Amino acid sequence: MIFHGGRKLRDNERKLIDLLSEIDKKYNKPLIIVEGKRDKRVLRDFGIKSPIFRTQGPLARPELVDEIVEHSQGRPILILTDFDDEGVEICHFLERELEIRKIKILRKLRRTIRKLMRDLRCIEELVFLFKHKDSPTPE
Repeated sequence: MIFHGGRKLRDNERKLIDLLSEIDKKYNKPLIIVEGKRDKRVLRDFGIKSPIFRTQGPLARPELVDEIVEHSQGRPILILTDFDDEGVEICHFLERELEIRKIKILRKLRRTIRKLMRDLRCIEELVFLFKHKDSPTPE
């Protein structure tokens, strides 16, 4: 799956690629929460090996929170839901529920990713970062 072509990466896009590629190492394999299958797939394409939970699945939200808490094992949590209204609402719900249970949330990392994404709203849209002349090859 090689998409190279088009323009070169912008500075913010290069920083975003670097940040995503280093998440496992820099944050000690945090547990990551995304919305759907494509979100999970694009993070795997960046080489992320951390456990990834999806909010769009068979579990109701309270059950999902219990599952996340059970698997967190002291790891920090990165809530990487989309930056649209629905994704922000899911993020706020999870933050509240997980913080009640004393789980560390990587809020600053989420804000940094949001800033670097600029006009993009959905995590699955990050696939476009593989479509530039100087893009990395997806794993």
